[in-house]
Amino acid sequence: MDIVMVRLCGVLEVTRGDEPVVVVGRKARLLLARLAAADGAVLAAADLVEALWADTLPARPANDVATLVSRLRAALGPAAVLGGRDGYRLGPDVRTDIADAVSLSREGTRQLRAGRAALAAAAARRGVELLGDGRALVGSPEAGWVLDLRGEVTALLRTLRHLLAEAATAADDPAVAITAGRAAVMVDPLDECAHRLLMAAHDAAGEQDRALAVYERLRSALAEELGVDPDEHTRALHVAILHGRTPAPARRTVAAAPPRAPAGRDAELAVLATAWEAAVVGDARTVLVTGEAGIGKTTLAEAAAAFAVGTGGLVLRARCYAAERSLFLRPVLDALGPALLSRPAPQARRLAGPAAGVLAGMLSDAAGVLGEPEPPLGSPEMARSRALDAVRDAVHGLAATAPVLLLLDDLHNAGVATVELLHHLARRSAGTRLLALATVRTEEGAAALDALAEVTDRVEVGPLGPDAVALLAARAGAARRGEDVLRRTRGHTLFVVECLRALAAGEHGVPESLQAAILARLRRAGSDIERMLRAGAVLGTAVSPDLVAAMLELPAPTVVHLCEEAAAARLLVAVGAEYEFANDLLHEALYATTPTPTRLAHHHRAADLLADRPEALAGHAEALGDRPRAARAWLAAGEDALARFASADARALLDRAVAAVPADDPVLTGRIHLARSRACESLADFEPALHDVRAGVDHFRAAGERRLEMTALRRYLSDLAPVVPAQELEQQLATGVRIAHEFDDKAAQADLLGGQAILAANRLRFAEAIELGRRAVAAGRAGRNEEALAGGLDGLKTAYAYLGETERLAPVLAELEPLLRRQGRLHLLHWAVFESALPAVAAADWDTAIARIDDALAINRRSGPRAPEVWIVAHRGWVERLRGRYAEAVELGRQATRLARAAPHDWWLPTAHALLASTLLELGEVAEATVLLREAETAARRGGTEAYLLRSLAPLAQATGSPEVLEAADALLGRIRAPAGSAWLAGGDTYLTVARAWRQRGEPRRARVVLAPLLTAARRTGWIPWLTAGELEDAAALAELGEHVEAKRLRHRAGELARRHGMPHLAERAAAAVSGARRHSSSASRAAARAAPPGSTGA
Repeated sequence: MDIVMVRLCGVLEVTRGDEPVVVVGRKARLLLARLAAADGAVLAAADLVEALWADTLPARPANDVATLVSRLRAALGPAAVLGGRDGYRLGPDVRTDIADAVSLSREGTRQLRAGRAALAAAAARRGVELLGDGRALVGSPEAGWVLDLRGEVTALLRTLRHLLAEAATAADDPAVAITAGRAAVMVDPLDECAHRLLMAAHDAAGEQDRALAVYERLRSALAEELGVDPDEHTRALHVAILHGRTPAPARRTVAAAPPRAPAGRDAELAVLATAWEAAVVGDARTVLVTGEAGIGKTTLAEAAAAFAVGTGGLVLRARCYAAERSLFLRPVLDALGPALLSRPAPQARRLAGPAAGVLAGMLSDAAGVLGEPEPPLGSPEMARSRALDAVRDAVHGLAATAPVLLLLDDLHNAGVATVELLHHLARRSAGTRLLALATVRTEEGAAALDALAEVTDRVEVGPLGPDAVALLAARAGAARRGEDVLRRTRGHTLFVVECLRALAAGEHGVPESLQAAILARLRRAGSDIERMLRAGAVLGTAVSPDLVAAMLELPAPTVVHLCEEAAAARLLVAVGAEYEFANDLLHEALYATTPTPTRLAHHHRAADLLADRPEALAGHAEALGDRPRAARAWLAAGEDALARFASADARALLDRAVAAVPADDPVLTGRIHLARSRACESLADFEPALHDVRAGVDHFRAAGERRLEMTALRRYLSDLAPVVPAQELEQQLATGVRIAHEFDDKAAQADLLGGQAILAANRLRFAEAIELGRRAVAAGRAGRNEEALAGGLDGLKTAYAYLGETERLAPVLAELEPLLRRQGRLHLLHWAVFESALPAVAAADWDTAIARIDDALAINRRSGPRAPEVWIVAHRGWVERLRGRYAEAVELGRQATRLARAAPHDWWLPTAHALLASTLLELGEVAEATVLLREAETAARRGGTEAYLLRSLAPLAQATGSPEVLEAADALLGRIRAPAGSAWLAGGDTYLTVARAWRQRGEPRRARVVLAPLLTAARRTGWIPWLTAGELEDAAALAELGEHVEAKRLRHRAGELARRHGMPHLAERAAAAVSGARRHSSSASRAAARAAPPGSTGA
């Protein structure tokens, strides 16, 4: 196909060949822009949906994306967009102006480094032309990806202008250099590099006075804005111009050529050098070096690190260990800590950015430099997100001082959190001088490779070729044996090296296997070193001299000396405070060939010595076949990981605990299931979490451990509650309360009674809910436990909120909200803030109500679990409907139903669907409302909770006119148990829609019976929206019963309330009803007069 060019700078434009292409439709153009901005990367359908419909999703977004893709293929060619519903990317024949500019920048840099200044200037000039004024996607929405793209373009344009000014000066074209330098200085008046280039250009043009004026403007700007002087390079240039000495052209920090590559790895190192060159100019990259064990990945990565150091870079190094997966982000923190904490405290805090306190809580001994650690807030998901952002900000801060190479060795051993961080850096480091480089074993790193595939480049390291082996053989003095070595090793790097070492040491013949070569070298090292290394091999790839000394019962200095000799023999390498095996295969060969009794004895001793490191202990216990000890250790490691917010790693560790635990230990089994339920819940995997809670309860119950059973039952109060069938939840909470009373555990009583109160409210048993809530609060106060008190207040708050008892609700919220803020329990706080909107709704104070609901939504979006967002958005639409803003109500209602369908939930989906359906019914959209309500009814019946079933059936009765549905809804209303004079005001729609359904069936008396409790409660509590709407419905029923005078009175009063409190739709309805009643009355009077006998008054 013809080359398709997509211009992202300025207004989006597309050409195919030399012809312009019109892409029809705003969404299609936005989709093309999003794919083009990804620069060939695959974008998941979910990412595209987010870009296309930031606020309001269509009913079937994936289908709509597929339709838009088809439209692009029709316009640009079938190969323009590749992929399917799992993800899409632009084809190789689609180019963008930004990608071309990046290529020109790289080529210009290489040409300038090679001394070809004119070619470099030409490349840079073309790049500047492509980017124009640097404004990308003019007129597009201010979405995050658009802002990221604009940031990348700004940084790229700056780089190209610098390059053009430098190259043009070197090419004796100062006019072009001056133009480029001025443009760069105009954009950033504090850019010293741009000022130096402009000074040099003016000097080359013989305009020394202008060069000095440029310096003076820079000096003044720096002094005024930052309180500093120009740096030493700028000052030196200034002095040189003053003295008439033509300075040498400014030199870029990139070296002329990469360092000497390991034998046979020139091509691979060239790729890494190119990635580094890109990173140095702010084009952040993430590269994975992959290959089998012993193939030379680490050697290649270290060569790249040497290249980075040689070009002014900062290298952050760490190795990933399998025994440290439970330690959240440990490898990255190991790499980051020394570079950050070695700096003065003010500088370190500035580099760490606003999240310095979060980072201080993750790095040991960091408080003195970074300040006091911030406690984790909100859900585990939120804490994990804040931690990832804190590490990213710190890496970016360091990259602002020097280009950074983050090198992680053996990523296949890393926990999930470390892989997540790499993904995070890859996606959110645009414009940062960062190269993230990791080595991964192909055979063991499939999960990491899959997770990072879309955001990384790969450099595959394969066997050495004949020339490389011959070169290594010649270096080892065994040139004549090169072919033998190649034939035996097939180019496997480590095997080649070990064979050549053996030959150089005087061995006869090429070893039969890599293991044989390693063991031969081990024998040459001596029996003491071999004994020490075999003990160390049991510990893993890292060898701690102190630990090995304790295992062998040798003096520590003796073992340190043996380690030093092993390092001299290249069997170990010193890394920080420990040693590591020179390579993994050396470690594996040692472990595999250690006699079993010796190996088990070492494991036993290591297990005893590592009691404070549960993940390491677990591995030794498993090797010994000690399943109970292994299970306990895996449990402890999983709980440690949970405490560090590494939920996915915790789940994996606890899976191993479940596999290890003996069948005859129900208590330990129950503890493991309970811990795993927390990990699953924090990952929003609720069904497995509930399964684990049930298993924990069953095991504790079978063991007769009542207190542990109570602890497990309290897990039903978590975010799992809405996925538990109502009957089961009720029974389990009741059991928990009984056990709490047995132990006189006030905190547990408060917690469980509060949960019972919430459940009772959702089952429409409000009098019971209030009593339970009061008991919960009393227990919390008696137990002097603020968390338990908050749980009790939450239960009582829910009962009052459902009843709309605003005067009683207010003091509960006044005590509860500060408690929750102090405790950082955002997952409860967003409910308290939401329900604080109800008094404003009752008073028809619409702006206050909406502000509080928006506050609740903001807290929810910060707190992690997003499921309750459905409820909050749905009620935001409900308030808009109550005030008569139907367009906004429908828009928000549709947003809530989309959210509900995306994550189906047997409480939230019926709520969202029913609230939108009630709005649609008021607009006469009966068919759509009916579809929503059928879906809501199905979910509500599955959940088995009465409040959500009534929410669904009440409007369905109005929509369908079904007598069966109406009788069922009316029966549920009749089963509401509330204190005298109260009603379910939070569900006031249900009374109104059932009353309308009775009127539709010609039974206005039954409609009035339904409305009576709503009106009584609304008048007593001052709920203006329900009083107004309820009296209008009651008036309609009275009119149908012939009581026109009372109906007229109610309509006048409702109309006045509606006009006074900003409900124009109800005011219009009242006015229309009054007008209709007058017409009906006049017609009736005239008819009566005509029918009356002569002389009659018609009375």
